[in-house]
Amino acid sequence: MSTATDAPLPNLDARFALRNEAIEAFRRDGHVCLRGVAAPEEIEVFSPLIQRCALAHSLERRALEERDRYGRAFLQMINLWLVDAQVQAFVFSRRFAALAAELLGVKSVRLYHDQALFKEAGGGFTPWHQDQYYWPIDTEDTITLWMPLETVPVEVGGMHFVSGSQREGHLGDYAIGDESQAVFDAWIKEKGRTVASVGAMAAGDATFHHGWVVHGAAANQSDRLRPAMTMIYFRDGARVAPLDHPARRFDAAMYLPDCAEGEAAAGAFCPRLHPREAGPLPAPPAQDDAYRKRIFAALAETRAQREPSAD
Repeated sequence: MSTATDAPLPNLDARFALRNEAIEAFRRDGHVCLRGVAAPEEIEVFSPLIQRCALAHSLERRALEERDRYGRAFLQMINLWLVDAQVQAFVFSRRFAALAAELLGVKSVRLYHDQALFKEAGGGFTPWHQDQYYWPIDTEDTITLWMPLETVPVEVGGMHFVSGSQREGHLGDYAIGDESQAVFDAWIKEKGRTVASVGAMAAGDATFHHGWVVHGAAANQSDRLRPAMTMIYFRDGARVAPLDHPARRFDAAMYLPDCAEGEAAAGAFCPRLHPREAGPLPAPPAQDDAYRKRIFAALAETRAQREPSAD
């Protein structure tokens, strides 16, 4: 694990003043955009650290035109907190986790995982999808923080959400791809649902969205990278749901390796972040050969299921 740091990192423990209107909007619409969740002087320090770590751990070597729809949507680097102490300081922010708990209306939340989502210059749109399709967690109390690490003009791949769609719950087993785009696009038109586009965002702004809300992102029509960092939280006390499809079996192997189906979703890989105990950050759990073998086996099953072409 990387631990090098030249100077003290900004402290991200101070609470964010969350207005009642924002809580109401999230619970009604399934999403909300909060401005200035990380201050400019904070994101100025963390942004280059996270970008450097994420790009160093990207395994994607193919040109954009050689990838399927999912691969063209973004570079995805997962659980960077396990490999870099500076990124862990960002991911384990008490401020961010407290916001997640307040918006959900729960006393305590755990981290499911972090992921850097970098939409490359010319990168494709992110198809409509529901995040919680992937997650083997038996609670509706799930939420994702999505924060741009640099300013996001409208043309650089902003977020959009189908307001209120989280109340419909699970709308089908659709992985991110052409099928999910077609199915949800037809559903939106048939039901006359409202699509809300966030528009431009400054570095340090953040959207929070519910695990079942239908959402996507525009293509990156610029000549610059759109780096964003996300953290997924769930209500502490939730249990591991049935591992009933390859995507959930992969997620269980990756993020819940200490937990069996039906057991509490807990352990070192999904630590409680609100409230978090005082003191230094915990050492990340070991990723031994057995852990890696389970992930590779589950990943192979997931890739075999993924659509072979998404032109």
